[in-house]
Amino acid sequence: MLKNRGRAAAVGMAVVAASLLGAVQSAGAAPAGGVSAAADADHGSSGQGPVTPVAGSASDSRAAAVASPAITRDEVIRRAKSWVGIGLTYDQSDYYQGWRKDCSGYVSMAWNLGSSLTTNTFIPEDVAEWSTKDSLKTGDVLLNEASGSSGHVALFGSWTDSTHTEYMGYEFTGSGVHYRAIPYPYFSGYGTFKPARLKSIVGETSRPAGRVWDRSRPDGGPWDATADLIDAGGAVNAVSASGLPNGTMHVQALVNGEIWDRTRAANGTWGASSKIDANGNISDVASAALPDGTLHVQALVNGEIWDRTRAANGTWGNSTKIDSGGAITDIASTALADGTLHVQAVVNGEIWDRTRAANGTWGGSSRIDSGGAITDLSSAAGPDGTLHVQALVNGEIWDRTRAANGTWGGSTQIDAGGAVKQLSSVGLPNGDIHVQAVVNGDVWDRVRKGTTGNWSVSSLIDNNGAIFDTYAAATPNGTLHVGTNA
Repeated sequence: MLKNRGRAAAVGMAVVAASLLGAVQSAGAAPAGGVSAAADADHGSSGQGPVTPVAGSASDSRAAAVASPAITRDEVIRRAKSWVGIGLTYDQSDYYQGWRKDCSGYVSMAWNLGSSLTTNTFIPEDVAEWSTKDSLKTGDVLLNEASGSSGHVALFGSWTDSTHTEYMGYEFTGSGVHYRAIPYPYFSGYGTFKPARLKSIVGETSRPAGRVWDRSRPDGGPWDATADLIDAGGAVNAVSASGLPNGTMHVQALVNGEIWDRTRAANGTWGASSKIDANGNISDVASAALPDGTLHVQALVNGEIWDRTRAANGTWGNSTKIDSGGAITDIASTALADGTLHVQAVVNGEIWDRTRAANGTWGGSSRIDSGGAITDLSSAAGPDGTLHVQALVNGEIWDRTRAANGTWGGSTQIDAGGAVKQLSSVGLPNGDIHVQAVVNGDVWDRVRKGTTGNWSVSSLIDNNGAIFDTYAAATPNGTLHVGTNA
């Protein structure tokens, strides 16, 4: 019923990879230092500016002026994204935010270096070191170390799929700063590229962990004054939940890469949790309940989605891989009244939707939002067969509707606050859609009335101040449950 975790003239290029859904054939590299005569504004390099200290970074030590402080891989990506889509033009003699507006200056900015380096100085300045294809991680680079117009550089994020023949990247070329697919190691005819790594880069930011609380709102009534503590372990990293037709509710908790399932009986009694997936590498979880009483739990593992089913009789089945894209960063799911199941995935800031028909057949995925900057999402179904998918973009929430006939509409901004960090949503039997937003550790709830289609203003329902994840679920009697992970 929802996702509950919870959306360029040309000098060398920077590429921060992320992934698409689907494989493409790799392209071979040209001889070292060679630049094809076919070089154009979209590919290759036509020159780089000189090594230049960033304003305010001057130091008696050249090494200190060049070196990057320790920086996480996700921060590298965040910095790289900040230059995308803002209209920067390529000019190796000009600067933006202190860094040169060319390919190597772009990478220097993403790495937060004290100087704008060039492709032939990253290694000699001892900022980066050579690596291997098998060890590439987000924020690493594909580097053509030739100088001037023969050189080029790329910040790697993730593979497009398991073939490791293509990656998505941010790049600064003569036609602007782009975010697109790049064949490994780079387009044919633009020189030889080898993997390298920033010496001061560190692992991803540690995930928060906390306890789980459940707060309910009866049909038409007020919110409970207090929330019930349903998991006191303190090690939960993410949550999801679904209400079943028989009045029970299942809450999934992600703990150390494993999924635990806890049941709330129709009479309100919470049971003990049981481990349903011991993979150990799960990074996100979503769930949805079908009208026939089956429960589907999706696990995100190394950028791929696995689906596990609990039959109406309570028996758990094995998990099945339903998306092997390899670059998915967030997932959501919801079930429609006709028995179809929709699973949404965020890939390179875009949303893809995959459908499981009522007969159990999975279809291909289709892109429903190509915004490119989505960091989190949620989804909810109405009793009339409509599907609502919410996308988090720059701290704002956008809602997109799929009509009962399968037609997708445009997206509508429903929260322009700019400070939202996480989403969850659910549809109620009366047609209302509730969307929860985490802002500064508090949870706000916004309602789309089923009778009018109008969105309400948001109301504060939990001012804990330390919440980082939420779930939303509804039971057949119209009760709304919002869970908080803090």
